Order: sequence, then structure tokens, then C-alpha cells
Amino acid sequence: MKISKWIIALTLMGPILAEAQSYVGQIFYRNTFAYVKLVCQDDTCTFSIPYLDRDERFPVSLQNTGHQEWQFTRQGTPWKFKTHFEAGKLTGTLALPSGQQDIHLVEQLGPVSPEDLSSYAGVYSDEQNRRAIIYARFNYLHLMSPYSEESMSLKPIGDKTFWSVSGERSEFSENKNGKYQLLTIHDIHGASYALQRIPDFTIDELWIPVVGDTLYAQLFLPQTDQPAPACLILPGGGAVGMDNYIYEARLFAAHGMAALVFDKAGNGKSKGEGHFNFQTFEETNEQYKTVFRYLQHHPKVDKNKIGVHGPSEGGRIALMMAIDLGADLAFAISVAGPHMTMREGQLFAMDHHHRNLGLRQSDNMKIQEIWNEYYDGILSGEIDPATIEKANVYRSISDRLFLPPNSTDIPISPHKADLENDRTVQEAGKIISPLLLQYGENDQRVDREGSLRNLLPQLAHPERVTTIIYPRGDHSMMTPEYKICTGYTSDKINWLKHIGILPQ
Repeated sequence: MKISKWIIALTLMGPILAEAQSYVGQIFYRNTFAYVKLVCQDDTCTFSIPYLDRDERFPVSLQNTGHQEWQFTRQGTPWKFKTHFEAGKLTGTLALPSGQQDIHLVEQLGPVSPEDLSSYAGVYSDEQNRRAIIYARFNYLHLMSPYSEESMSLKPIGDKTFWSVSGERSEFSENKNGKYQLLTIHDIHGASYALQRIPDFTIDELWIPVVGDTLYAQLFLPQTDQPAPACLILPGGGAVGMDNYIYEARLFAAHGMAALVFDKAGNGKSKGEGHFNFQTFEETNEQYKTVFRYLQHHPKVDKNKIGVHGPSEGGRIALMMAIDLGADLAFAISVAGPHMTMREGQLFAMDHHHRNLGLRQSDNMKIQEIWNEYYDGILSGEIDPATIEKANVYRSISDRLFLPPNSTDIPISPHKADLENDRTVQEAGKIISPLLLQYGENDQRVDREGSLRNLLPQLAHPERVTTIIYPRGDHSMMTPEYKICTGYTSDKINWLKHIGILPQ
């Protein structure tokens, strides 16, 4: 099988390794494109496929001039290359048992200087209102592409020209007042798309009073003369922080929606004596509904087009809000939401955790029995010392086992009120707003099948529900290659257009 040319970017490693170079890019392997990396210093190189082989590297011998053949063996299969260096380019072929493909490597230049990143960052739109989002993070440029439907870093390969692992090439032009106005994206199939910069969104800092606390928030606002549709972006479980959810806020704002993100009580810049660790699901729900009411009364927001987006625990709360807010909520997006009792969800997650550790199934089942006894103790208000003794037997096996704490004190978390709370299932019939449910196929933290099996039959309006399952995606919507699942962002935008929140 002959495969058309593809581009691999050549990365210059910088002044510390002046003679070292890294070549990164794609190969077509088993019906998909895989990220590869070739690191060379002098005549010694190592080839790796980081997403598939993690840290495994295959040594090869190469010189930076002339025609040469080189190869290595991976999992018993020979990978044979014929390459040629010329004028900063490397061309040739790769032969695998499945066929041969052409190779065209392009030198990647040094990174964009931090002070120049803002010249590229912004939102660009084509004639069909498809929007590419360029943003800077950790001093690197990134692209949300409407064509590959992926989010990727941009690797410089020429003057204002970048390459990304989707095979797309991005070219910027017409710098005006320190901002590039035009963007041309060439996809891997040879098609080209012309995009023009549109007015950027603004970010307002806010302090929102809730029950006993003041939450720090940021409101992403598109530049428009009319009240904009809006989305309240809920955090997931734990203390990850608001920065983790700016990704979705940026996405919505770039497409004309106001988006509000905030720090939980007791986290980040939020103020007050409250702390999310001490709150039950219902108490959290009450705080988040207060934030929703704040957004609902904002003068730049269309109060009839406000929805909510939440991942994991936030996906549970999103549906609780949908139950309580009724017609005031225009839509709800639940990402990897656990729609079952907390007890059921925890047992599912710890089962997968212990399986991944290689624990014997008999021991795995005994630990689940211990946890059930522990949960019963929380519900009754008294934890049996015998339960802790059973748990202590397993502590010497591995410090990575998930076991109850070595104490008979009732813990702060999980809360008694949360353990049996499955209101998103029991009261799902009250939901009238459209729902988008997004799950990763390989989620080992949340029981996707159980959640959908519980929830869907209880909904009074199943025709208003869209469920999307992303192949090979995990709880964080990442594939094993550490890439955000293809379509994760574009599916949200297309769905919001379909239900009339955003214009077509």
C-alpha cells in the first residue's frame, strides 16, 4: 500500500543541546496516524513512538548528509527507512509489512518568543462561520481546529508558519496593530481554508456572594451589542482549580457565548469560612444555583439562553440543577457524570483501580466488602472496629490500595447524605431542558453503562437527550495517546447550534 506524503516536523532542541536535534511527527500505522520522535546527536539517534510505547526507544545510526538506509525492530516487526538529507529537509520512505509510505520532514524552528504569543492568539472565522481558536498556554501556542476537530500545539516550521500533529499547516499574515489578521489552514489532504480574525472576547473578574462565602469568578464575554447566550461552567471533584475549566470557557466565548468559571468555596481565590470538602452534593447544588442566578441577572446575558456544563461530579450537579431550575435552564451538558449513588460509583472506581494494580479478584472483592461495611458505619453513625481491622490486613500488601482510613471516627468525606444520593436518577423525570451527555468509552472512574442505564429510562423527554461516547476516551476525555478526544469540543458547539442556543 502506497500512502501519500505526510509531514514530520523537525525540532531544534535549543542551546543546551546545540548539536542535538529531535524530529517529531506522524506515521501512518494500523489505519491511523501515530506520533513519532527521532532524537539525534552526532551520528547516534533513537526512534520512539511515545503514545504507543511510552519511554521505549530504538537506537539507530544516521548521518546528516547523503542517502542512507536505516532500520530497527519493534515487537518483532522490522521498520525500514530510506532517507536523504538536503537543504534542511529529509525525504524518503518507510517500509512496513503493511506497505510503504513517503516521508517528507520539515525543520521545526525555535519556539515563538513569549512576548510575541499574543500576536497570534485569538479567534479566526471562515466564510462558513467555522472558528479556529489560537491560545497560549505554558508559553506555547495551541490550536482548536474546526477541521480536524482536535486541540493541538503549534510547532513553528517557517516564517509565521506552524505544523501540528493532525498534519495541518497554519500560516498567519497581515499583522495589524500587533495582531495577525489572517490565518490559512492547510489540512493533511491538501485542502486549504482562509480565516479572518474576529473581535476577541473579554474576561471580567468577579466576586459572587453565595451562602456564607464569596466565590472568585471570571466571566468570558464575547463582544456583541446584544445580550449573549451563556453557560455556567461547573468544576469537577477535588481541588483542581478554576484554570482547569478555562479550556471550555474559551471555547464557548469564541463562539459567541458568555461563559462563567469560578473557584469552589475554600479553594483558589474564593473567600469565606466554607470549604467544598465539608459540603454535601445538595449544599453544593444550592451554592451553584446562586451563581446561576447571578449570571441570569447579568445585563450582558440573555436570561432565556443560559445553560450549565459540568464534568464528573460537576456532571452530577449539572443534572441536579436541571431538575431544580426547570424552564429557567436552557440546556445542560454532563461530561462523565456519575448518575447513581456515590456508594455505587466509588465501588466501581476502586474495582478498576485494584484490577489495574494486579490485585487478585478474591482480594478485590473482599476489599469491596470492607468498604460496604465502612459505608454502612457512616450511615449508622458508628464504624465497627472489626471493619478497620479487616482493612489493616491489606495495608501491608501495597500502599497503593484504596482502603478506609485507620480510624473509627466518622470521616468528613464521604458525607452520610451523599452516599445514597441518586436524585439525578430518581427525579430525572422533572428535567425539561435539552441534555448532552458525553462519556469516554474507557472511563474507569465513572460507570458509564450503569449511569446511562439508570438515567435514560427515567427521562420524560428522551427526544431532547443526545448521548455521545468517545472511542478510547478515559474519564478526562483523553485517549491513551494523551490527546483530547477528537470532536469533544466541536460536538458541544454543533449541539448548541442544533438546539437553537447558537446561530447556525
